[in-house]
Amino acid sequence: MLLDLLRENEILSLEEVYSKCNCEFDALAGALSSLIEKEEIRIGRLKTRAGWLIGNKEIDTPAGGATWHTGRGQMRNSLPKILKELKKYSPAQEILLDDQLDHNQVKSITELLSDGQPRSRLQITAATGIENISSQTWRRFARLPDGRYTLPDSSGAREYFYEYVREKPRRLSDLLRIFQKHKNIRAIITAGDSQGKLIRLPHALLTTSDSPAGRTELERRRQLKLCNDTLNSLPSPFFTLEELEMNKSIFQSIADKHTVNAVLNGKEYFCLRREFPGDIVTDQLVDITGRYFDPPARISAPAFLKTISMGEKETLNFLGVEEEILNQLIQNNNIEAFYLDGKRRMWRNDVEQLKMNSPLLRDLSQKHEKLKIPRAAVLLGITTGQVRRLVNEGKLEPAGHCSKDANSGQLFTRRNIEELQKSLPEILSGWSSVEKTGGSGSRRCGKKQFLAPKRPLLRKELTLDNQHQLQLDRFQIEAVEALRAGHSVLLSAPTGNGKTLVAEILARDLMAAGNGMVYTSPLKALSNQKYRDFKETFGLDAVGLVTGDISVNAGAPLLIMTTEIFRNWCLGEPEQLKKSTYVVFDEIHYLDDSERGTTWEESILFAPPHIKFLGLSATVPNIREIADWIGSVRREKVIIIEEKKRQVPLKICWVTPNGQIVEENEARQEVDELAEYLKAFRNRRQWAEE
Repeated sequence: MLLDLLRENEILSLEEVYSKCNCEFDALAGALSSLIEKEEIRIGRLKTRAGWLIGNKEIDTPAGGATWHTGRGQMRNSLPKILKELKKYSPAQEILLDDQLDHNQVKSITELLSDGQPRSRLQITAATGIENISSQTWRRFARLPDGRYTLPDSSGAREYFYEYVREKPRRLSDLLRIFQKHKNIRAIITAGDSQGKLIRLPHALLTTSDSPAGRTELERRRQLKLCNDTLNSLPSPFFTLEELEMNKSIFQSIADKHTVNAVLNGKEYFCLRREFPGDIVTDQLVDITGRYFDPPARISAPAFLKTISMGEKETLNFLGVEEEILNQLIQNNNIEAFYLDGKRRMWRNDVEQLKMNSPLLRDLSQKHEKLKIPRAAVLLGITTGQVRRLVNEGKLEPAGHCSKDANSGQLFTRRNIEELQKSLPEILSGWSSVEKTGGSGSRRCGKKQFLAPKRPLLRKELTLDNQHQLQLDRFQIEAVEALRAGHSVLLSAPTGNGKTLVAEILARDLMAAGNGMVYTSPLKALSNQKYRDFKETFGLDAVGLVTGDISVNAGAPLLIMTTEIFRNWCLGEPEQLKKSTYVVFDEIHYLDDSERGTTWEESILFAPPHIKFLGLSATVPNIREIADWIGSVRREKVIIIEEKKRQVPLKICWVTPNGQIVEENEARQEVDELAEYLKAFRNRRQWAEE
């Protein structure tokens, strides 16, 4: 019975459920418990006031007004609170003991009330001549709210009931409690109608159809039906309220169910959720926006608008720009935006055309983009401290500040950063020469300094024959051939053997074919280093960097990111990876890490099906076990390539503070001389203090 009620009404308050079921508390409690275990119902709690809602399992739970529980565990936890609330609507059962009744009194009063007319205590006492009627006798009869007594379901009780609810709307739970001894009247209450005399109001109220509240409700229902019929008969999906003669308040009450709000070309429209033939949707969009779209077979207008547009986050990642730049592009009419359900969206065609016009996009980005110090340091390939030094020396002009702290919140335009790149080598060289001769400044006071004698450092200069062609090692050739054949590859080789070169060759092959690649590393510092290396190899436009702090050229074919960012894209934004065909996992042995290994596992498990893998590591003791696992979860063959021989032998070297490499004996001699100098300096200082 409860499921039948929910199929008709979808959502009912707990009070309405109790009144319509018209059953005892224990029976209703058992039914609710059973339906919760079977997950046949949904339970909601009102946000604005106390109360519970019961809905069928197929309802589309609304976003506002109530918090809905859909899981069995959540509903189980809510059941005790629901039963406690349910007891408020269930009248307490009166226990009457026959041995405490005066049957003669009961018989006399029953004969008096058999005419159906309710009477007060005084009237009953005067008519029967019985004095000192016991409380148990009075409780034997039904007492009306005005204090009069009557027999259950008498004609007078029914007449009084209709007058009582006509006077003003009454709560269903109160009516069931007041008329609990009147079985037929309770049936009328739970049915909600009696030959058209009663009408249910919102919030579990009941009144008569000829009362002021009843007439208002009937008019509201008429307007509601008219509104529903009008919306269901519209031949096209987009409309404005001015075009339709509908009650605005009634329309607003059902607007979310039937429509989605859309703002196109600065004008607000309502967009019907139901499906239409594709040509009707596109023809109306041509009239509204002036844009032509290929019509689908049959689709709803909101769904079609989403397919031909991009959200803000998708647009920012696709273009590789910041939100401020996107706002400037929209303001300058380079991209046209509209609003759907309160969220800004961009026409997909505009965004893709702007992406294809790289010079225009880059020029617009340079004109408006502002970079923070960390991102400026990445683009320049220097440290954040060196960026601040450039500012202090007047070689880099800030374009504003993003916080109250003027030092940490400085902003720079991309154009200024790229112009500075031309003169940056000369500036850095000048800094190095100053640092080399900086010790001479200590002689300004004319005091004799105890300096250790300097000997020429041993320098080894390397020469490279530019005409010599790079020869790949055996393992590199095998890896490249397997990758070009479209396989996933696990490559294990000692540090310095050229594993990264395999990834560079793969990236070059993929970009030549018009595809993309993602290069992941476990640390942001490694990601920044790879970004600088690949930027020099492939050029600024071909390489992008995405970490938790910054995003540089996120639409580039070769993306450098941390493994956590790649995992998040796989789970939340897989569409960002549709152009990438390979992902490189640097240091893939992290898969066996007890703390961070789950990130690599989830990246492999949830990566889009079209993506292949290249795993790089110097130390993978269980490489075959890892390959078997990847092959089983991805259902593909994984090629294993191992190289044990170290092509570049390890050697202990000594480096001076200025970055030069010297032999061990010369380095130790420098250390000894420095120790003598420090000893002499300490002795002289002690002598001066004495």
